[in-house]
Amino acid sequence: MDSGALYALAIECAKKHDIGCELDCANCQFNVFNYGLPINEASLLKANAYTAYYDKKDEIIEDRIVENVASIARCIAVIVVSLVFLWTCTSFRSCTQPEDTIPDHDMPEAIYLRDNRNKVSNIPLIFEVMRKYGVPDVNRDSKVDCIDYSLWFRMLYGSKARITVNVNPSSGMNHMFIRIVSGYDVIDLEPQGDEFRYSMGSVWGSRYDPRYNRDETSKWSHVIR
Repeated sequence: MDSGALYALAIECAKKHDIGCELDCANCQFNVFNYGLPINEASLLKANAYTAYYDKKDEIIEDRIVENVASIARCIAVIVVSLVFLWTCTSFRSCTQPEDTIPDHDMPEAIYLRDNRNKVSNIPLIFEVMRKYGVPDVNRDSKVDCIDYSLWFRMLYGSKARITVNVNPSSGMNHMFIRIVSGYDVIDLEPQGDEFRYSMGSVWGSRYDPRYNRDETSKWSHVIR
């Protein structure tokens, strides 16, 4: 199948993802990872298609907001974001130390990630892996929360993914996430996001204040070594 046809499948995948797809990715005809492409090529193709789809969708939404119901849309956005904050905060309170055992996880993509460490271009693939295989209970506290997402992302990405905690009493933020420094760029990454909306600022808005960040990578060294 040529690249044009695969790109069209990836666009259709983005549409289905946007409305809440319930298909099995491993057997889905719209998943470009199922057509024998090298993992890095499939990851780039899917990322480009998703970006194009959401960019177009965002343009349409923005035009309608400007022309019709700008003030109403802003109110709805505030309500939706507030509900998301309330839901996610229930899983952000565990700060216990983990045990030494790292859960086994059988992933074909792990070979590629092991041989291509600390690359920003791997971020879409890592989100694909986390969505496809799930996130294990890394610190073995019988729940999967921001700690597990952050530790698992670090283990898949490499040593330049720093385990970072933001505790801000004034906003109620008590959360673990990933900070990646690549050249002059600093990426504060929400590992519970997805490959197109993962920056802490876009997920948490004004509630996220980087002045309250602290690096706790060394605290978890016996897990992420």
